[in-house]
Amino acid sequence: MDEVSGDGHAELLDDGTIEITFAYHNGDEAILKAKPETSSTAC
Repeated sequence: MDEVSGDGHAELLDDGTIEITFAYHNGDEAILKAKPETSSTAC
């Protein structure tokens, strides 16, 4: 668990998903994607 620094951003896409990007200083880049869960049952 080394301390890291860098930057990132999040973008809400037209299809309702969100894409989150992390860029670590002198290191890797990670991209996370999430989409809303749909349910077939009424609330």
